[in-house]
Amino acid sequence: MDNKPRLETGQATVEFALTLPFMIIFSLCVVQIGSVANDQLALNHAARVAAREISLADVDDSLAQQVAIESIRREIDLEDLEVITQLSPKMVTVDLKFRRRVEVPLIGVVAPAIELNATATMPREPSTN
Repeated sequence: MDNKPRLETGQATVEFALTLPFMIIFSLCVVQIGSVANDQLALNHAARVAAREISLADVDDSLAQQVAIESIRREIDLEDLEVITQLSPKMVTVDLKFRRRVEVPLIGVVAPAIELNATATMPREPSTN
């Protein structure tokens, strides 16, 4: 048997070259997940703000949708946002739906869009008039 140490020059370079694409894809996925989580938090906040504004306003069903849309526009900048308002004598519910495109090149082919939903319900405040 030969007791000479084997020369392994370039092994680390080959291993790095093989793992680099996976590390880049993983990093892009982490950034995309963070972006989606940020949009979900903004959507939740906008739903709460809209529900609170409608609950404080003395509006009927026809104006509740417009009040919700205006309050949401002041809070977030998401286009193609679906707003659904439901009024009862004691409660206000605001449902928001938003389709978020996946922007990671390889992941976007598998899952091109994610639907984000947010709902907020608040009691209606009696009018002081």
